[in-house]
Amino acid sequence: MTAAPRYTAAQAAAAAGVPLARARRYWCALGYPVVDAADLEFTESDIEMLRMMTGFVAEGAVAEPDSLRLARVLSRSIAHLAQLQVEIVTSRSGANGIGRADAVRVLTDRTSEVQWLLGQIWRRQLGVAVAMPEADEYTSGVGFADIVDFTELSRDRSDIELTRLIARFEYRVTEIVVDRGGDVVKMLGDEVLFTADNAAALAHIATGLIAAFEDDADIRGLRVGLALGPVARHLGDVFGTTVNLASRLTVRTEPNSVLVAPAVAEALAGHPDFDLTALEPADIRGFDPMTPVLLRNKVS
Repeated sequence: MTAAPRYTAAQAAAAAGVPLARARRYWCALGYPVVDAADLEFTESDIEMLRMMTGFVAEGAVAEPDSLRLARVLSRSIAHLAQLQVEIVTSRSGANGIGRADAVRVLTDRTSEVQWLLGQIWRRQLGVAVAMPEADEYTSGVGFADIVDFTELSRDRSDIELTRLIARFEYRVTEIVVDRGGDVVKMLGDEVLFTADNAAALAHIATGLIAAFEDDADIRGLRVGLALGPVARHLGDVFGTTVNLASRLTVRTEPNSVLVAPAVAEALAGHPDFDLTALEPADIRGFDPMTPVLLRNKVS
């Protein structure tokens, strides 16, 4: 059972052994609302969390700016996770009568189980993080895929139908990307950004995505753009000209097709699984004129 708040901000900061101004910086980073000085809004758990976050700095594990950045990242990620959990539990509210308040109560009652689950996933993902390149910039394959005619598709669906369609899209895309050795960087509704260590894995992901949705009754196919080159990494996201090129190739791609940058085509030259067809040279905003290449899977 959650303890009732019984401390003001000043009392909580003092109990944690932290100056109030510093405590407020952490609470802001963690997404706490601004409260009046006399409001009893803090619990023993809030005090313990503040001790823990500032303790990382005292032990020399991280510098203060990095500790605050970590707090912001954790807050955003967990807020997104909590929102998704509530949406998933209430997605069938019409069938089982569960509303948002009921969903929150159900999830709160299982806090200890969720904490254990998050701990297990955390340990697994730390192992994955250790294996990643240490440099902030490294060479990677980058792919964008988006749903064809999504705006029109949105007009023809209710909010509930559209939510379920996107959920199915996200699940299937994640399954294909991970099974073929890639990583999903982020989902943006009807679009996914993914990476892979080499051009072959990138191409297998792209052609697998096309095949998965080519004859889908609800999703009218995908368009995929691929690029290969230097990528900058920051807070779980990727940036740089390689990412921009993959995105801009996607915009130029025909439905149910994969368009790749010359570097990807060069890396795939002679690969037994793929056909490569050079198209007419094109002007792509922000890049020198280049010859995009149409990628097809020989097996399909």
